[in-house]
Amino acid sequence: METIKFKPIYKPTLWGGEAWLISAVKGSESVAEGGAMDGKTLPQILAESKADLLGKGPWAKFGEAFPLLVKFIDARQDLSIQVHPDDEMAARVHGKFGKNEMWYVVDALKGSYLIDGFAKPLAEADYAAAVADGSIEGFLNKVNVEVGDVFYIPAGRVHGIGGGTDIAEIQQSSDVTYRLYDYNRRDANGNLRELHTDLAKQAIPFGETTPDPRTHYAEKLDQLTELVQSPFFTTNVLRLTKPMKRDYSAVDSFRVIMTLEGSCCLTSPCGSTVILHPHEAALVPAQSEWINITPDGKVKLLESYV
Repeated sequence: METIKFKPIYKPTLWGGEAWLISAVKGSESVAEGGAMDGKTLPQILAESKADLLGKGPWAKFGEAFPLLVKFIDARQDLSIQVHPDDEMAARVHGKFGKNEMWYVVDALKGSYLIDGFAKPLAEADYAAAVADGSIEGFLNKVNVEVGDVFYIPAGRVHGIGGGTDIAEIQQSSDVTYRLYDYNRRDANGNLRELHTDLAKQAIPFGETTPDPRTHYAEKLDQLTELVQSPFFTTNVLRLTKPMKRDYSAVDSFRVIMTLEGSCCLTSPCGSTVILHPHEAALVPAQSEWINITPDGKVKLLESYV
């Protein structure tokens, strides 16, 4: 199979916007662009290719439900304070995957911050009142950020993205989000935005704090550096100044490759090539045991798989 590139799906929002690069979320299915799969949706490709695309283990576990969603987030204003359910709650309440995710800070204005959990414990009994009077802001863990910062956000952790940041996000394939606080903002029609106070309360493990939420890593030039290894996905970063052959023979999974900086050419075993420009992504089928990555000068990539 060829490496597959998809048309981005742009989603304008009150606070900025998102570009969904690889998605099988219902109503937002990615469509292949170019190559043998041109015009087909990701669910169609998966239904036809099965384990050749997903991997034998992932196919047995997920079937035709593609397990990841990858996107870029342009936060011009602060996002709402949110929390996501875990797999158990999401399946029980919505019949969907839960949402564990990670962030890579691609760009950040001076003074930009993210919210990752609580800075001091919030009791469940005090939660509703803290949301209602806005005092919940005093419990939130605000972390100033710079380019290259990485955060893993497990389901159940309260979080938010501050304005002035561009984020690469890799997550479970889920659109289930509970908005628990939104700074009393109003939508385009002047209405207060909907909150999901009670559902959020069910998802949050109260009493926990996150004093040091960053993922600490030492990036190596022209080598792979692991950022996140979780039950839901593994993500590596590669900063390349010369060609690299990535050997995937021991990885029973598809791979998602996202460009954070620069451009590159991906060459697959079947001889097909895909050009990735900044803020683009491609899907490498599990069937491909290797791929050649040739940077255009230099490139920084995220590589994810399950």
